[in-house]
Amino acid sequence: SSGINAEYGGNDFKKNRMNIWEGSFPKENKGKDGFIGVAPVDAFKPQNDFGLYDMVGNVWEWTATVFGTDRQTGMPQYTLRGGSYIDSKHGKFNHKADVTTRMGNTADAGSDNIGFRCVKDVSKEEVERLTAKQEL
Repeated sequence: SSGINAEYGGNDFKKNRMNIWEGSFPKENKGKDGFIGVAPVDAFKPQNDFGLYDMVGNVWEWTATVFGTDRQTGMPQYTLRGGSYIDSKHGKFNHKADVTTRMGNTADAGSDNIGFRCVKDVSKEEVERLTAKQEL
């Protein structure tokens, strides 16, 4: 088992849940997940009760949270989170693809491995409905 194509679930990784680099970086991405570059947003099933896709891997997600200041330009950097398809399960190259992974970049940066997420406010009742689970 390559363990590279995975979703973080506690202390264990599950196969076929996200798009990250599979192979010898940067020479070969084997694409065992079906993708060599960016995957469509719904390529893997949602990994939570809210129906959110691609929380880890595929493309870094821009946030409105200030990360710091770029040392060369003095411009604010905004937080990118989650890693992308060029990142790895354990961070042996580039970044560790994980929900806690963060880095900063300026608002004028662009790359095919950076994206954004549309969000909306939900009521307390909707959150409770979405998160209500029956014990198995």
